[in-house]
Amino acid sequence: MAKTNFATDNALTKKIWEESLYRDAAKEAYFSKFQSNGADNIVTVKRQLEKDKGDEITVGIRMRLTGAGVTEGTQLEGNEEALSTYSMKVRLAQYRHAVRDAGAMARQRTIINISAEAQSALKDWMSEKIDALHFDALGIGAGASDSPSKIFYKTSSGVQSTGTAATAKSALTVANGKLDLNMISWLKTWARTGGARDYIPLRPIKIKGKDYFVLLTHDDCLYDLRSDSSFQQAMREAEVRGSENPLFTGAVAIWDQVVIHAHENCFIGTDAGATTNVPYAKSAFLGAQALCWAWGKPVEVVQEDFDYKNELGYGIGMIAGVKRSAFNSKDYGSFGVYLSRTNVSGS
Repeated sequence: MAKTNFATDNALTKKIWEESLYRDAAKEAYFSKFQSNGADNIVTVKRQLEKDKGDEITVGIRMRLTGAGVTEGTQLEGNEEALSTYSMKVRLAQYRHAVRDAGAMARQRTIINISAEAQSALKDWMSEKIDALHFDALGIGAGASDSPSKIFYKTSSGVQSTGTAATAKSALTVANGKLDLNMISWLKTWARTGGARDYIPLRPIKIKGKDYFVLLTHDDCLYDLRSDSSFQQAMREAEVRGSENPLFTGAVAIWDQVVIHAHENCFIGTDAGATTNVPYAKSAFLGAQALCWAWGKPVEVVQEDFDYKNELGYGIGMIAGVKRSAFNSKDYGSFGVYLSRTNVSGS
C-alpha cells in the first residue's frame, strides 16, 4: 500500500518559526559605565560641538609647578616660574550603518517583524561600535592605530616597562608573563607615583572616600588569575562587595583598590615571545580622564522608504570622536599592560 509523505525538506512542509529571531544578546555600550561630563571618571565627555560647528575639540592641561620658590632674604621678583601647559585635539568622525528590506511581500511572507529586528540589530551594532572605538583609542583593541606610550609586562626578573610595544610582546613567556596579584599591586604602586613622576601619576577615581583604579584585561588573562592559589585565597576572604556605583558593575574582583574587569575586545594573539608562539593579550590600567569622548551629533535612528514606499530602510548614525588622553607625547590617565595567557579562547 502506498502512503503519501512529505519529507522535512519538502517545499510544502510547514515549518514553525519563532516570532523573534534567535540572536546574540544586545550589548549595552560597555564604556558607558565609565563616563561622566566632569573629570572624575575614566572617560571625560565633551559636548560643546553638539551645538557649535567644528570637527575637533582642543583639551588642555596645566602641569604642576616644579620650582622650589624662595625663602627669607631672597627676592621673589625675577624668580617667578612660568606655567607649563599642553593640549591635545579630539577629532570627530561620522559613523553610520543601515538595513533595508526587499519590499512589502518580503515583510508579508515572514512571521518576524523585519522593521523591529532591523532597528534592534542597528542599536546592537552601534553599541559595539562605540565600545570598539574606546578600545582602539586605548591602544588595546583590534583596530588600534597606535600603542600606549608606556607598557608594562612581566618576566622572570619581575615587572618591566617599555615605550615600545614590540619589546613587551617579544619578552613575554608562558611561564612568567601571566597576571597575578603581585603584578596588580606593582602596577597600582607605579600608577600612584608615575615612576617618580617620570609620568604624571594616574589620578584614581574616588568612591565613598576611597581611591580606585581599573585594570581592563581579556577573559583568558582572568582565567589565569583565577587559577592562582593566592587569588583564590584572597577572594575567599574578600569578595567583591555590592555597590551602586557603575564602576563595580561587571567587576570580577577588587584587589589592592584595583577593580578588575574583563572584556573580549582586548586584543589577543598567539605570536608573542622570542619564538613568536606565546599566546598574549593587550590590557590597560586606567585612572581618571584616561579617555576623552566628544559628541558632535548623538546616536539617531532614521527610517527611509524607497520605490513608492514599497521598500523600507533603517539607518543609524552618530558624529563623535574619542582619544586616549596624552600630553607632551606621554599618555595621561592610563598605561598598557601586555600579558601572556592560557589560550582558552582558541585564537
